[in-house]
Amino acid sequence: MSERLSWKAKFSILMVILIIIIYGSNYLVLGDAEHIISYIWTHLGFIPVDILIVAFLLDEIIERKEKEAMLEKLDMLMSTFFSEVGNELISQLSTVNKYKTDTESLKSIKNWNESDFDNKLEELKNKSVDFQAEISPEEREEFLENLRVFLTSKREFIINLINNPNLLEKEEFTGLINAILHLDEELEHRTDFAIVNDADFGHLNGDMQRVYDKLIHEWIYYLRYLHKHYPYMIALVIRTNPFDETADVYVKE
Repeated sequence: MSERLSWKAKFSILMVILIIIIYGSNYLVLGDAEHIISYIWTHLGFIPVDILIVAFLLDEIIERKEKEAMLEKLDMLMSTFFSEVGNELISQLSTVNKYKTDTESLKSIKNWNESDFDNKLEELKNKSVDFQAEISPEEREEFLENLRVFLTSKREFIINLINNPNLLEKEEFTGLINAILHLDEELEHRTDFAIVNDADFGHLNGDMQRVYDKLIHEWIYYLRYLHKHYPYMIALVIRTNPFDETADVYVKE
């Protein structure tokens, strides 16, 4: 820090010397001190105006650039989220969803353009994604246990996400993380899934529906982001589409 201050002090002294030389030579050659003083005075009056304009413009530009950079990082963070948690969670919930026909259109994302993503996001703003776990009482215990084990294994990752202060800029994604943490907590407090009755399963179904609805919305938003900025990355998502039973990660053609 002392070296930086020393450099700034030397530079300031050099500039002051140059000012004295320039105006001193002007006075020696032209001998018009009144003109020099008037000139300096006039320009000193514009300094506050210049500072005011530049300060506001620079502050706005810097703030906008910083926000754009932060949102870019958050969008990339979503890629990690879906790789670690989102895709598997979609797959587990979609497998048991009674209303699979409501997500039929998501099978064809490989043919979507940007307007298709925009239209789907607009549609999801006005309508929740229907979800109801269609599982026999005998299968509930295994399904809920598998879901709890998965969420427990990802708990540290999810908590690290929510601790990111910049995440507050993305309210929808924050809402999704909170919904997942709540479902995780509900499952964690149930020590025996064998005694989960219809009423209790209905309550858990509501928590799963909340997660599923937000998850689908963020998945579409994430795909639109990849389609626009990283088309080579969306190719893998298409080949592992959790809504397409025929999807295959291996490239066939």
